[in-house]
Amino acid sequence: MVKKHLDTSYHRPVLSPPESVVKQGKCNFGTFNKAIKTINMLEADRPLGWPAPALISNFRLKEWEAIQLACSDCFFCLAVYNTKSIGTAIIMAFHRVTGTMHVYQHKVPFWRLKVPRGLGNTYCYYHSKRLSIDIHNYLDNDCLTLRFFARGFPGKPDIEGAFTGYHTTTPIVTVQPFSKNRPLYSHKALMPADGSVFLDHKKCDYPIHTTSMIVDDHKGFYPYVMEYDWVSALGFSSAGDLQGFNLTDNQIVDQEQYNENCLWLSGQMYPLPPVTINRPGGVRKTWHITDKYGQVDLYFEPLADVTSYLDLLIAKTKYHGPTGRFSGRISVNHKINTLFSGFIGMGEMKYVKL
Repeated sequence: MVKKHLDTSYHRPVLSPPESVVKQGKCNFGTFNKAIKTINMLEADRPLGWPAPALISNFRLKEWEAIQLACSDCFFCLAVYNTKSIGTAIIMAFHRVTGTMHVYQHKVPFWRLKVPRGLGNTYCYYHSKRLSIDIHNYLDNDCLTLRFFARGFPGKPDIEGAFTGYHTTTPIVTVQPFSKNRPLYSHKALMPADGSVFLDHKKCDYPIHTTSMIVDDHKGFYPYVMEYDWVSALGFSSAGDLQGFNLTDNQIVDQEQYNENCLWLSGQMYPLPPVTINRPGGVRKTWHITDKYGQVDLYFEPLADVTSYLDLLIAKTKYHGPTGRFSGRISVNHKINTLFSGFIGMGEMKYVKL
């Protein structure tokens, strides 16, 4: 049962962004409503808690840019991910009508891909003959463009797509502490989008009033053992309102003051409290997402799971990333009550020792 506090609701300040993540060695922790111009994580003073060489600090800085796309009949998640020991480029394509999931993935040396610093006129990419992802970030012009393809994967259809996302809504930009001066930065934004996909050379067009996108620019000095739970969804209500959410339970300290949880509704961003993600029947059964204030009460039904397992003693991965349907509600200030019946999205249960 959700414990409700009827006399109050959750609040944390949303600030104008600082010029940089780090200033004179100190991290600017907080929640912000616009992009941070300078993403200078490596200028933090002793982010690992000891005077580590720059090479070691950079190795511990895990970085990715990921995009979710919700279309009328498909859901996509694409990511370029750099752990500094290995790089991953992945396209997950889920067909909402048939329930079919296709995963296209390359694991490569980390220098084969590029995750840029921030979203202002930057370029994120991975290129090969069979798999390619290009993300051009133009936040100065309130947009980003995405192009991708996957070809020649045995038993899977060839796919090629091109989309534009319009960064005209309020993002959630956070600098969160793992410890005293050890930052986790993220910029997440829900936005309208449009574009097209060729699936085995058959073209599907996706107009702006049915297509939405979430971008996640993410960098963090994660601990040697990385653990977090995460869920997110996006789309349009029956009234045509663009809405979505991002909810994470991770390893940062003081989640009441610092987290990346939010509701997006009609272009506005509303911060949300810490959440708990319960899986009473296991990861492939229904998840229940709640908070102690009674603002979040969501259910997630996994439909197609993407897994990764590795156990090499010093390196270990246990990962589930299912796509599925959400139902339930999120409320803010006892006034805004947003329903998510049948919304598409995904979740993650991640454990990485690396």
